[in-house]
Amino acid sequence: MMIARKFNGKKIWSYILFCVILFSACGFGDGIRIYDLRCEHLVDPLGIDVETPRFSWKISDPVADRGQHQTAYRILVSSSPGKLKPGKADIWDSEIVASSDSHLIPYGGVKLESGKGYYWKAIVYDYRNRASKWSATAHFSMGLLDRSDWKGMWIKHPSAAPEKHTWFRRKLNVTDNVESAYIHIASTGYHELYINGRKVDERILAPALARLDKRVLYVTYDIAPLLTKGDNIIALWYGPGWSRYNFFAPSVEQAFLLQLNGNTKKGETFTLHSNNDWKCAESYSSNSGGFQFLDMGGETVDGRLYSGKWNALDFDDSNWISPIQVDPLKRGGEPTLSAQMTDITRIIETIPAKQLIDTIPGMWRVDMGKNFTGFVEASFSGLRKGDTIVIKTSDRHDVIDEYGQQSYYIARGEDGETFRNRFNFSAGRYLHFVGLNKPPKLSAVKGYAISSAAGRTGYFECSDSLFNRIYDIDRWTYEICTLEGFTVDCPHRERLGYGSEGAYQTTWGLGLPCFASGAFYIKNVRDWSDVQTSSGWIHNTAPQINHMWGGPLYGNANMNIAYEHYLAHGDKKILEQAYGTGKRWLEFLNTHVANGMLVSYDSHGYFIGDWLGPGHRTEFGNTVEALFFNNCAYAMTLELFCKIAELLGRDNETAIYRERLAVLRAKVHETYYNPDVNSYLNGDQVRTSFALYAGIFPDSLRHAALKHLENDMTGAHPYFDIGSSSRYPYFKTLFAYPQFHEIISVILSRTSSPGYGYILSQGETAWTEVWEANEPARIHTSFTGISAWFIKGLAGIEPSIEGPGYRIVSIRPHVTGNLSYAKAAVESPTGLIESAWRKTETGVVYDISVPVGSKARIYLPSQGISENGQPVANVQGIEIVEEKDGIIQILANPGKYKFEIVSFV
Repeated sequence: MMIARKFNGKKIWSYILFCVILFSACGFGDGIRIYDLRCEHLVDPLGIDVETPRFSWKISDPVADRGQHQTAYRILVSSSPGKLKPGKADIWDSEIVASSDSHLIPYGGVKLESGKGYYWKAIVYDYRNRASKWSATAHFSMGLLDRSDWKGMWIKHPSAAPEKHTWFRRKLNVTDNVESAYIHIASTGYHELYINGRKVDERILAPALARLDKRVLYVTYDIAPLLTKGDNIIALWYGPGWSRYNFFAPSVEQAFLLQLNGNTKKGETFTLHSNNDWKCAESYSSNSGGFQFLDMGGETVDGRLYSGKWNALDFDDSNWISPIQVDPLKRGGEPTLSAQMTDITRIIETIPAKQLIDTIPGMWRVDMGKNFTGFVEASFSGLRKGDTIVIKTSDRHDVIDEYGQQSYYIARGEDGETFRNRFNFSAGRYLHFVGLNKPPKLSAVKGYAISSAAGRTGYFECSDSLFNRIYDIDRWTYEICTLEGFTVDCPHRERLGYGSEGAYQTTWGLGLPCFASGAFYIKNVRDWSDVQTSSGWIHNTAPQINHMWGGPLYGNANMNIAYEHYLAHGDKKILEQAYGTGKRWLEFLNTHVANGMLVSYDSHGYFIGDWLGPGHRTEFGNTVEALFFNNCAYAMTLELFCKIAELLGRDNETAIYRERLAVLRAKVHETYYNPDVNSYLNGDQVRTSFALYAGIFPDSLRHAALKHLENDMTGAHPYFDIGSSSRYPYFKTLFAYPQFHEIISVILSRTSSPGYGYILSQGETAWTEVWEANEPARIHTSFTGISAWFIKGLAGIEPSIEGPGYRIVSIRPHVTGNLSYAKAAVESPTGLIESAWRKTETGVVYDISVPVGSKARIYLPSQGISENGQPVANVQGIEIVEEKDGIIQILANPGKYKFEIVSFV
């Protein structure tokens, strides 16, 4: 990587002039291309509250010139598209900066103004100092950076019941055509924004969830295209959402805060804010049931009260009432206001009904064909006024486990009446209709799958259809469990962001390699900091607080997500964000150390070990298994904290933690080692793999331990003998040793219980809570993340600590006996990385693509290796680093490569 420096001043004028001449002579704009411009990991984000935003882009090279790389860049930022011209901008011109960096480049101009919109573009220079074309223009806007920028008051309906959905509206007169206009809305529940009867964008369930008694997110909308000269109606539909959650309801009001700022084309300003000049009314819908564990409820729509024009300009609101001002926190004051800087929750797929099943008297059951999380839409005919239709959702065909997911439609007595969710969702596969006098038409029933997962970046395919299905189901489960800016354990029964299940194990295995989730996990790390208590203890879920089960592994989510994010994006800012929380967490754990080892700081389900292994195996607090497991988790946490401290240049702060770690490892080994099995306690896969990952085994015993683990996986327990909590250390350990990839491949090929293949053999369309697939929860993140093996194992694509952010990518493919080919791709921060292999009659061919902005350390069998028919030692663009134990390590420049291993199979 080149050291960044700015080319300015008279001393380098001759250099710039020379470059201009050179670029023109070489065909200015030919060659490399810039694409995927992002600001703070997001495409054209609105209302960011980072005062020094960071810009990113990727570079494509159509000719795949080996060795191609960026040598310099230039960024322009302007206050309007018209003021952003090649070589000119009114806000910031970085000038030409000699650097290969293209990810998270900090803004360096004058202070950006609160609430203003900005436009930017970039140009880069290749390794021959040829310029690319200027990129397309990207956009971002600033949020309200100071609390004083919000001029309004928090308001709510004065008398609506807590479960009601309410309407608010206010007239706005604009004197001329609109140049720019942004609305910022913070709400403790959900909201939808309408301008002149039209919904502003596709987002649903806004804003994303934070710890509401501590932080509320606000959303920024660009409404300039929807405003007209003259009168306009600003309308908001409010639903209570998480403000009714039993751990938030005692302290959080149901209210919103709104600020509109705009400019006309004549340069006049106009504003609007929330106050008691607005008008409000109860809508025709409300939440039904509760909003808590085992009762997340549904919605009631009363068709008799239907109004389709409540948000239109010509609607008569004379009988509406004024809202009241409230403090958003019942004890007074307000939580921190932060911009929502993560992907929106949205509809990702429309799911048509597949089959009508009449098996229960008085009930019509509709099979939607697969499990999904989202909204239900159902149209009815032949209903009488006042008829009530009950809609229950279940993910089992033979039992209705609705977990309170009951919605109701009260008919107005007309044909074509329709129920559709708006402010609550359900999860499952089967819809049960009660109260109909005839079966619903399949064409009149739809599901809308929803998700806040970022765009997809990971792709995989191989010769085994079962493997392909496992990968697809893993991705689908993640998407339908990633909602409102966090990943839940299950979206129907609990809907909680557990630290072990939905958080970092899924982050490493799926969220980071397969989705553009840079912004998503920055939010998650902050969520975990927000649920830390003054004692240093961290709640077992985030962003919700509660008293649900967990243990030391769960509180580690903050640091673990930050570290994995750093590997994937090279962003030390997130490590800084996690550092203080992690240090306080370790000090809390240290208060529960006796004789060098962690002891239970709580009991039963609050200090659990591994969870839901085969046979529903659980390890409650105070059992020897849980104590061993949690001491391994403690060791892992100490080691991780020291790594983060060293990356941040705080080596001087690690001595005490290194000392605690050394004592801990020695004490755990001394207390739990069983020489009869070359492992700990009973020597099962959980104990052995976690001890290996946590460094509990002395170096002299590691070989024997690995052999024991290998024998167990191919002998007495030829399956993944693990629960949901041990996935991360288990697979991290297996991936580190090449002998386990063939074993993993064989295990994943099985369709007997327990295993992924068995779950699919039972007709499931998402991962279940338990291996045996016989528990009620059939959408669950207990075992998500197996995608890691397809991407990082078979294809071998992984980020490295040597060059985080995929600047130096490790590619170590593994050919297994039961496959004839495998291929994967990751759209990394530097561009598309591809790794594929296929068997031939004479050996194996590997096709590898390294994007501009990366180099690759490629590890391949050295026997008979060539690249495009040439000995690798003679090939341009690669360097042989080492050849050892039958493996050759190659450092490859950007480009496409075709390696062939002769007589390997």
